[in-house]
Amino acid sequence: MIENSTIPSEVPVMTLGGTVLFPQAMMPLFIFEPRYKEMLSDVLNNDRIFAVATLDERNEDAPHSETPYSIAAIGVVRACKKNPDGSSNLVLQGLARVELEAIVTEEPYRTARIRQILSEWGGPEDQIATLKSRLLSLIQTQRRLGANIPKEVLQFLGNISEPENALDLAIYTLCSSATFKQELLETRGIVPRYQKFANFLQSEIERLKLDIQLKGDLDDQNIGHN
Repeated sequence: MIENSTIPSEVPVMTLGGTVLFPQAMMPLFIFEPRYKEMLSDVLNNDRIFAVATLDERNEDAPHSETPYSIAAIGVVRACKKNPDGSSNLVLQGLARVELEAIVTEEPYRTARIRQILSEWGGPEDQIATLKSRLLSLIQTQRRLGANIPKEVLQFLGNISEPENALDLAIYTLCSSATFKQELLETRGIVPRYQKFANFLQSEIERLKLDIQLKGDLDDQNIGHN
């Protein structure tokens, strides 16, 4: 989480379908459209910050008007390589959740007035204290049951001291549904956000157990063991 004083009041915005940026996450981006090449040039000469907003496909006009969800994330360009054809590959690190309060301009690229959204605990302090260990336990169970989760993911998450950061990075890394990711991005309470994601992880665990049982590799007695 970053302080309000470091959050710009207005930022360029990329609106992308099926893509949700989370605080702390490292997002690779390929910039090739003329408007975004101009945007990138401007942000690299300024504070290196812009927002990534998810296309709100619930809106019928979304593909034409590029209607974004109002809750997005801002990020800072950590690395950028310009290619001979003028395109660029960059790595954007998420900084904070923000609300797009108003679209300010559309040309030459979209900019928006924003405000930072600060997380709330949303539950008892002791639940926050044990959040990371419970999260890692669920992910470890998935791996043990055959989920394609590299051990490096567990090691990386285990080295993160802040529980909310570990949670957000786990969501960004392990959740494939952009719609669900957007719901979790919009969930201000850390405990409710964890509970929603834990329910998702538990459903994946149950699916893996059923797959193993159907293959005959797991008996009924062992199915209940996490």
